[in-house]
Amino acid sequence: MIETLLTTTVAAFLVWEVLLLAPMLPGKLIDTRDFSSLPRWQYNLFNVFLTSLSLVSLFVAGFAVLGNTWVFWPALVLASLYAVVFAFDLFEVFPVVKDKLPIQLLILESISLASAGILLVVCIAGLQI
Repeated sequence: MIETLLTTTVAAFLVWEVLLLAPMLPGKLIDTRDFSSLPRWQYNLFNVFLTSLSLVSLFVAGFAVLGNTWVFWPALVLASLYAVVFAFDLFEVFPVVKDKLPIQLLILESISLASAGILLVVCIAGLQI
């Protein structure tokens, strides 16, 4: 029973991360910073990474809903990647641009970073069982 609760929680948090990330894609609704200083290949590769992260998260969430306990390992990796992406942006490691972080983006990234941390804890708990 506890495994089902944990896999459902993993699924919910993965979908939550995807929903939080969607409006934060560079150059879209919330992230209005100017990325023209970045090389085009770097900007495009970053967008491909974020899109792939979202798609894989939804894929793993689907298996988590089905109650598969093997999802804890990939979800742990995905949660770590989300945490790294948001921490890097919040602490201005990457991407580095001249524009300041818009306040809406700062708030969403902080929530996403905290959610990724919770997901990490849930995954570790699932691996302990």
